[in-house]
Amino acid sequence: MKSIEVENDLYRYIASQTESIGEDASSILRRLLGLPAVGEIVVDGPLKDPAQVKAAAKVTASVPEQSEPAKTMEASSVSGDFSSLLALTDISEHKAAVGRFLFLLEQSYHVMPSSFDAVLSISGRDRVYFAKDEATLLASNASTKPKQIGQTPYWVITNSNTGKKRSMLTQALVVMGCDKAMAKQIAEQI
Repeated sequence: MKSIEVENDLYRYIASQTESIGEDASSILRRLLGLPAVGEIVVDGPLKDPAQVKAAAKVTASVPEQSEPAKTMEASSVSGDFSSLLALTDISEHKAAVGRFLFLLEQSYHVMPSSFDAVLSISGRDRVYFAKDEATLLASNASTKPKQIGQTPYWVITNSNTGKKRSMLTQALVVMGCDKAMAKQIAEQI
């Protein structure tokens, strides 16, 4: 077995994805990356450019299987169709409010990735709510419990109550261009 060095935030992210006691980093990464079991990966030819691998993964992820309807919004969805956030079947897999909050934020990013930067303007009286890195949120308040918004480059604070999470999601959707009434309806799913 080989060892690799990763930054602390990446290690914490991998560790946060643990689904069972004793699951090791290799198993977590295989699951997250959709890789086969040990010894089944075939490496053919030279190593590929990481940007090409990421682009290919997005294309593969956005093509739903023929036998099963798409469960979540993919990056290939029609840009700006926020109503699709009302019919997400995967939301029930997230038992805690914070999980549903992060899931809905990630799905809203997929609907309007070009407008998501607007959420960075949302803040409280003495707190920053959204950022592009964990350190920015921790600098605003050390007890914010920042979490990365799924597979996006954005982070959000998570130590607020459910009502505040709904308010933050509503504000985020509105600044991205969603109708306020629909934004409130989407946020009620938290």
